[in-house]
Amino acid sequence: MSFLKRWRWAVIGVAAIILTVVIALILTRKQIIIIINGEEQKFVTNALTVERLLTLADIPLGEYDYVYPTLKTWLRKDSSIVIEQAAQIQIFADGETYSMLTPERTPVILLAKAGIGLSPDDRILADGVSIALDQALSPAPSHSLQVRRATQITLDDGGQDYHFASAAATLGEALWEQGITLYHSDQLNPSSDTPLEGDPVQANLIRSQALTVRMMAETFQTRAIGPTVGAALTDSGVALQGSDYSIPPENEQLPENGDIQVVRVREEVLLEQEPLPFGAIQQALPDLEIDNTAVVQAGEYGLTAQRVRVVYEAHPASDGWQEVDRQVEDEWVAREPVARISGYGTKIVVRTENVGGTSIEYWRKVEAYATSYSPCRLGVPDYCNTTTASGKQLQQGMIGVIRAWFNMMRGQQVFISGYGFATIEDIGAGVSGRHWVDLGYTDADWVTWSQNVTVYFLTPVPANIMWVLE
Repeated sequence: MSFLKRWRWAVIGVAAIILTVVIALILTRKQIIIIINGEEQKFVTNALTVERLLTLADIPLGEYDYVYPTLKTWLRKDSSIVIEQAAQIQIFADGETYSMLTPERTPVILLAKAGIGLSPDDRILADGVSIALDQALSPAPSHSLQVRRATQITLDDGGQDYHFASAAATLGEALWEQGITLYHSDQLNPSSDTPLEGDPVQANLIRSQALTVRMMAETFQTRAIGPTVGAALTDSGVALQGSDYSIPPENEQLPENGDIQVVRVREEVLLEQEPLPFGAIQQALPDLEIDNTAVVQAGEYGLTAQRVRVVYEAHPASDGWQEVDRQVEDEWVAREPVARISGYGTKIVVRTENVGGTSIEYWRKVEAYATSYSPCRLGVPDYCNTTTASGKQLQQGMIGVIRAWFNMMRGQQVFISGYGFATIEDIGAGVSGRHWVDLGYTDADWVTWSQNVTVYFLTPVPANIMWVLE
């Protein structure tokens, strides 16, 4: 065979080999899904086995990692490979610690591997969080499992008994899981934050009472144990200050209807002042002529002061503060009054005067209102009396005056214009606010008088003088 012919057959042979390889590569190319700890990755490969694909994909395997199917398994089109990478697991139970490196993620299986048994009320914590026995752990490289053993709990709830087991961390959490509500003022012994560590717990619950507290501008609901109203208010943050009081009183038991009223009380001290009247004094003025007056000293009001304590209360049903009491605590004279001093004249001046043609000498003259009377004209029906208060027989020249004048000036000689000379011998009528004289007559010579006159008091000046005429 010539060289050219041999070369041709050689080329044909190489081409056939290449074609065969290409066809083989095409025929063996496939898509594979690798699931690592639950996460999918897709690969297109010509690898024939699981082991070869993981090598080509640079996916290392640990000694305890789980691979399915096995490494020597031939790959088929659309095959799936599941890899569960091992995690470091620590289990804490009954005071012991168990460690293992495993791809297993189910708590119940992990506990079984460690030989740890569970009761129905026990609890599993995964990385500090409660988890169901069949709930798979996350694909993290490490986990801790804690077994919380159930604690037997007996609760006396105001006479109602509960018996149950709980793996909760505290007594309060265990009660909450059982649907037993605790109010902030309930009294639980031991306290709600008591840790449950496996030993049986005997608990006692004293329920607080629902209360409605009413105040001036606020009504709120609360709960308290008491036992008194005052203790309940204190527990609820309501302070009775000063004279504040409650209804019912703070030392009484809590009311059955739970209604408590708080009455706020405030006091204020007032300084009140009132004018103090001044008195009047009369004094003689020897340099002032009789029947004249002068003001020696003007009167001035004084001032009294009082310290008054006023109590106000604010009831829940009232509109603001209401005055309920007022007491005078002290009273004093802040300024003394100054008396008014009026002076009356005591200076006697004797004068002479011609009155209607009659010359007289007098030391006092007074304007008066004159009326007349006689024995049977005394103003009393069917009555006659001829004797004056001085014991004389009534006739012209005798006059009657008010009792005060008569007592001081009995027998005083006077002259009255139009009537003539006379003496004070009788007690007559008087009119408030003006001087009045009754002019005496007999019934036979009686003359009617009803007019103003001037009365002259004639000399000699008597020893006893009525300085101020009433």
